[in-house]
Amino acid sequence: MVRDGSFSRMTFELADLEALGAKTVADFKESLRAGTAQGQATFDLAVAQLMGKLEFAYGVAARLAHREATLEATQAIWAKVVSICDMLAAQLRALEADHPSGRPSYDRILDYRNAAERRRALHA
Repeated sequence: MVRDGSFSRMTFELADLEALGAKTVADFKESLRAGTAQGQATFDLAVAQLMGKLEFAYGVAARLAHREATLEATQAIWAKVVSICDMLAAQLRALEADHPSGRPSYDRILDYRNAAERRRALHA
């Protein structure tokens, strides 16, 4: 946290983005494990939460990249988002046979992944 006059502002770093991605995957797995007996409604809620966290992580990455001074660091930020998207997509893909309703979210994750990859390549 950085003091700026009488205000405090929080700063995020690449490590925070990595931790956010790992926590998102862990939370998704835990939601599914805890709600196994609940069925489709639990799955849909877990996927909605997953997507919300992905959108938040993408927004954090965009802010980090905007403030970054070097191309290498900006590329690393977007590469981390690609990696996070790959992890999340793999989670949904593994559940596709039992939960085909997750397909639109899987496609949306790939949209975020492709957007992050374009930004990564732009800064390569």
